[in-house]
Amino acid sequence: MAYHKQIFPDKRTGRKGGLAKYNADLDSYISDRIQSAKTEFYEQEAFEVTEISKEVYGGVLGTFINDDTQKIKGNVVLPVKPNVTQIPLVGEHISVIEFNGQHYYTDVINKTNSPNENAIAGSGEYDELKKYGDTFQRDKSIKHIDINEGDIVFNGRFNNSIVLGSNRSNKPITKIVVGHRVVENNLFKQTIDRDDASIYLISDGASTTIDGQTVGGKKVLIKSGGIFISSNDIRLGTSVEKDLQPLVKGDELVSILQELITALNTFATVPVLNPGTLPGNAASLATSVTTVNSKLRNILSTKVKTQ
Repeated sequence: MAYHKQIFPDKRTGRKGGLAKYNADLDSYISDRIQSAKTEFYEQEAFEVTEISKEVYGGVLGTFINDDTQKIKGNVVLPVKPNVTQIPLVGEHISVIEFNGQHYYTDVINKTNSPNENAIAGSGEYDELKKYGDTFQRDKSIKHIDINEGDIVFNGRFNNSIVLGSNRSNKPITKIVVGHRVVENNLFKQTIDRDDASIYLISDGASTTIDGQTVGGKKVLIKSGGIFISSNDIRLGTSVEKDLQPLVKGDELVSILQELITALNTFATVPVLNPGTLPGNAASLATSVTTVNSKLRNILSTKVKTQ
């Protein structure tokens, strides 16, 4: 809960003797009274996390740094935001505030300036041998993201990030990256050609390099080891239905062409001077063409359409 902390020793009850006299003695008495009344006001308190609640979503348990006997109001400290939650780790310090008889935490206190973990428990001995929770493992290789002035960064604990930023000319660029692989000046440098998977959104006046080529303008760049899209309606080039044509299913097209080629090859190798075999082969070719024609209906994709 919010509290006041005395800045100077309280001298209001320490003066001996009778009434204060005039001049210097009175000045000293008034100064002591004013100084003793000065306090620092703390609306938020530091709280050390000792347990992540398994019953309450986002809730944590622990002790207050300033007064370890203080009780948790509401029996568990809740995240103050219902839609955006940063789950702290065991050993991390968080900033706690009270509203209407319930304690809430706002942020993890940046004690070690590490994007991976900031656990510094009261014992001061948190290291690789200590547990930060049931599953979390410390990773010292995780770095902060290299950014430009004014950028907004969401730096995950697990080598992932979102940067709402700009280039050197203040043109907007948004980058979503997992698996940073380039470190410069002890910072992760988002590099689309080397990071595990990336999505870049760039605008007019902005540019970046992908596969050795500079790409600028209004673009969406995606690069990873594989791209999987599952949808009942995929439109490439335009969203206007009448301007689109369905894509061809590659394997189905190959199968149909192979049947047609086989039938034509059989017909072509029949000796023309042997008319006795011609009608039979002609009938076989006609049958194959009919089969191929019926399969043509299946070579068009029902999901993907493009210009």
